[in-house]
Amino acid sequence: MLFLATSLSLAALDKETAKKEDPQPKPAAEKESKRPRRAAPGEITCSLHLTWWDEPPMAEGERLELAIQVDKTTTPFMAGQMQIGPAVEYIGPGAVTIVRKLKTQVEDVDKKGKPITRTVENWVPFASCVVPAGQPDILVLLMLVPGKPQAIARAFDINQETFPFGSFHILNFSKARVGCSLAGKVFFAEPGQRAKSPMVMSQRQVVNFRLAVFETGGAQRRLYSTPIILDERTRRLYFVTEVPGADIEQRYETRTLVDYRQVQPTATEDPATEKPEPKATKAPTKAAPKAEK
Repeated sequence: MLFLATSLSLAALDKETAKKEDPQPKPAAEKESKRPRRAAPGEITCSLHLTWWDEPPMAEGERLELAIQVDKTTTPFMAGQMQIGPAVEYIGPGAVTIVRKLKTQVEDVDKKGKPITRTVENWVPFASCVVPAGQPDILVLLMLVPGKPQAIARAFDINQETFPFGSFHILNFSKARVGCSLAGKVFFAEPGQRAKSPMVMSQRQVVNFRLAVFETGGAQRRLYSTPIILDERTRRLYFVTEVPGADIEQRYETRTLVDYRQVQPTATEDPATEKPEPKATKAPTKAAPKAEK
């Protein structure tokens, strides 16, 4: 009986102790909303495609870490060279801020008082550009400032309604007037302006392409005169830049950015069946054909 009473007393004591030690269940924490942030008044919403004019030279194993910053939020991105890469969805001020990661070695001591070196990472300003409202797709071109850890950023509208596949645009970064003849149709890009070819290709075609600059003093320089292939699956941005002070023969440079339409296979198409490679056979030896004169 004494043992039974003692056991009951201990059981009751355990229940009371459990009540004191076991906290009341807490309400479930509110989950963070997965819905995208809405644009505040005065902010813009667009897709940014970032690319380098020239990729910065880096030591082996190093890379430049860049991000787009809105308030305290950073969105890292990778940029290729002269290509329209993956989109970074942007909601924020019209002045887009690009930052780079700066790593600094700091001398410190550990818990035992021994000196150590640790790495401190911070995001610092790198480039910025203004994006007009109402443009859903923007190409941001990054040009490294020589001798400085900064870049110049230029924004260009690449919305498919204004820059469709099959089109050819000229971006004139020079102080001269640029004239272009494409398949016999002539158009001009004024200094610092963008010009659109009146032609939008609907099929693959070889056309004659001529490009020349006309300086204010009357000097002219032909940059190109050659046939090129255009089609409905590509769109081209043609850049004309100027090296100030150089002779007219060496003063102007051109670059082309070609964007290719991504063709998605239809659902009705069956995947191609991989066939085994045929066994190698030795072809009979033939005389080499004579070169055409």
